[in-house]
Amino acid sequence: MEEMYFEELRNQYAILKNQLKNQEIVNDRLLRETMRVRKKDINSTKIAEYICVAVCVLLYPLLYFTGMFSLAFLIATVLMVLFCAAATWYIHKPVDQINFMRDDLSTVARIMARFKKQYNQWLYYVTPLLLIPWGAWACYEFAWKNAPEGAYPWAMTIALIIGALIGLGIGLYYHFKAVNAAQNIIDEIEEL
Repeated sequence: MEEMYFEELRNQYAILKNQLKNQEIVNDRLLRETMRVRKKDINSTKIAEYICVAVCVLLYPLLYFTGMFSLAFLIATVLMVLFCAAATWYIHKPVDQINFMRDDLSTVARIMARFKKQYNQWLYYVTPLLLIPWGAWACYEFAWKNAPEGAYPWAMTIALIIGALIGLGIGLYYHFKAVNAAQNIIDEIEEL
C-alpha cells in the first residue's frame, strides 16, 4: 500500500516537473519574442537617423547655390552628419548581430547595457561638443553673414534656434525610445 502511494507521488511529481519544464520553454520563447519586438524600436532610431543623414547629404549642397551658407560650413555640416552616421553604425552593430532566439540572455543583457551606455555617452558628451559650435556657426552664417538685405538678424537667429530646438526634441525622442527599449530588455532578463 505504501509503495503504491510513493509510486503515485513519483508519477505526479514527474507530471508536474514536465509541466514546469514546458512552461519555462513557453516563457523563454515569449521573452525572446518580446525582446525581438523591442529591438525594432532600437532599429527605428537607426533608420530615422540614416534617413536624416541622406536628406542632409543630398540637400545641403543645394544650399550652397542659394548663398545662405558658405561652402566651408556646408562641407563641415556634411562631414559632421556622416561622422554621426558612422558612430550610429558602430554603436548599433553589436545589437544588429544579436539573435534573440539563439544567443544566451547574459550576452544579450551585456550588449544592451553597452548599447545604452554608449548612446547616453553620445548624448551627454559628444552631442554638445558638436552641436554648440555648429549651432553658433549656423547662426552666424544664416543670420549675420549671409542675411538678405533688410532682414533683422536677431529674428533670423531666433527662428534658427526654434528650428534647432524642434530638431533637438525629435532627436531626444528617438534617443530615449532606443535607450528605454534597451533598458526594458535588460529588465526583462533580470526578472528571470
